[in-house]
Amino acid sequence: MRIEPDAGSARSDEDRLDELVAGCLTAAGCAAGTWTPTDLRYPGLHATAHRTHRTQRARRTATPALEQSRTGAPAAAGAGGGAASGALEQTEERVRAMVLRARRSQARARFVEKRTGWAVDLAPSGEDHLAQSVRRALRQAPAPADGSRGGRTAEVTDWSAEQHEVFEEGCRVLQAAWPQMLAELRVTLRQVALLGGWGIDGFTDFTVHGAVFVNSRRLGDQGTEGLAGRFRLVEALVHEGTHNRCDSAAASAAFLRASGAQELASTPLRADPRPLAGLFQQVAVLARSVLLYRRLPDGPAVRDRHAVLLEQGGRGAATLRGRAGALTDAGRELLDQAEAVFATGAP
Repeated sequence: MRIEPDAGSARSDEDRLDELVAGCLTAAGCAAGTWTPTDLRYPGLHATAHRTHRTQRARRTATPALEQSRTGAPAAAGAGGGAASGALEQTEERVRAMVLRARRSQARARFVEKRTGWAVDLAPSGEDHLAQSVRRALRQAPAPADGSRGGRTAEVTDWSAEQHEVFEEGCRVLQAAWPQMLAELRVTLRQVALLGGWGIDGFTDFTVHGAVFVNSRRLGDQGTEGLAGRFRLVEALVHEGTHNRCDSAAASAAFLRASGAQELASTPLRADPRPLAGLFQQVAVLARSVLLYRRLPDGPAVRDRHAVLLEQGGRGAATLRGRAGALTDAGRELLDQAEAVFATGAP
């Protein structure tokens, strides 16, 4: 991965993730013919693969110990066969149901492609894997300063006709300003989920890789930055899409050494200390966001936003440089590229 977008390398990393997802499903006993290669890109199948992997790991760990505790002797070779068979049937049913949903998602994406040239699913509210992801994000979000959490109401909502139009405008803006970035997003993103309510502006979740979540407020023109909604949406797509890109690239070549990935550090985009892995991704996101605003049509709001992102990115990169010993060669290379972006200053 590089700071400058590259659809070709993104495709290679996505292919590698497809192999991992297929491996999880076949290891659980599902027939490979149940899905097509295109189905494997659906975020819901990623969530299913994560779930089956966790279940298998827990079963391998727990079953022998449980049987021995019951009988006082190691489990017999055939013990639990009926339960395992039932679990396999449930997994197969779950995968087949998810494949059907994947194909409905593909149909929605083809509809969007006719208007934008980008086959992406503007996801409806009924996608369970997306709703579950939002619930996880709400649980993991830092508490407000007053310590309360009761006011967080974020949830996946349906796209209105007006919001579809803003998305189409955003695609046109990105195609004109940074076609290489749009080309990479076409490879890495399969669903864009719109959030209503309060508590989360946007996020990604590797469990549902290929999906990004954007708060509907980002599509409006009432932001404090004075930016048009189409620009705010484009920034959100670049921001969250870069998180997805980092995740897929790290599955092939880690950016941080295992010993340092969980170190905590202050970051420019979160009030709470974050693991170095989070800081690393923030630096990559900010570098690409700076490059975006250097390409957008000039204006006071665009220049102001660029200045904010440039300051945040420089601060994050300086913190990360102080922990450079925790980075792999691939991580240091990406940090070098980000620092070069921040060093050039205003456009």
